[in-house]
Parts: sequence; C-alpha cells; structure tokens
Amino acid sequence: MEYYERRNIIGVIILSIGVCINAKKMGYSGILWFLVSIISWPFASLYLLASLPNKNLEKRRKQERRLLQKQLAQRRYIPTNSSSVIPRQTISDDQTIR
Repeated sequence: MEYYERRNIIGVIILSIGVCINAKKMGYSGILWFLVSIISWPFASLYLLASLPNKNLEKRRKQERRLLQKQLAQRRYIPTNSSSVIPRQTISDDQTIR
C-alpha cells in the first residue's frame, strides 16, 4: 500500500467515526451509520444524516407535551370570595387635600 492509499483509508475512517457520533446524538444507530459511511462516501452519509429528523428531539418534545397536558389537567380554579372583589372606587376618585 502506498502512503496516499493509507492516508485516504484513515481519512475515511475518521470521517465515518464523525458520522457515527452524529448519528448517536440524533438517536440513530451509530454502528449502522458507521458501516454505511465506510461502504459509501462519508460526506454523502453525513449529508443524508443531516437531512433526517432528530429522534431525540422528537422524544423530548413528546415528553414535554405530555407533562404540560398533565399539569394543565391538574390545574384548578379557586372560586372568588367576597374579599377578592375589587371596590368600585379607585385611587383617582379620592379627593385631593391641599
């Protein structure tokens, strides 16, 4: 093997590892994406991975949506009593003392 061939193989492996790491962060199988990246061109795999939706983000959004719906369902309104009634007279209605 020549020097340039080794360098190219090492470069492809390094780029494929980068694709693997990004796939894991997005909730996809890192090993599968590593193998796809090795077989195909790593930049094409990275571009394809970037165009896919982020599964982890979708999971987080669903959890937050469920939590918010649960909190809204538990929310109760307290009936107002006579002490919370606002008087009809305001501050500007008071006479000014000179």
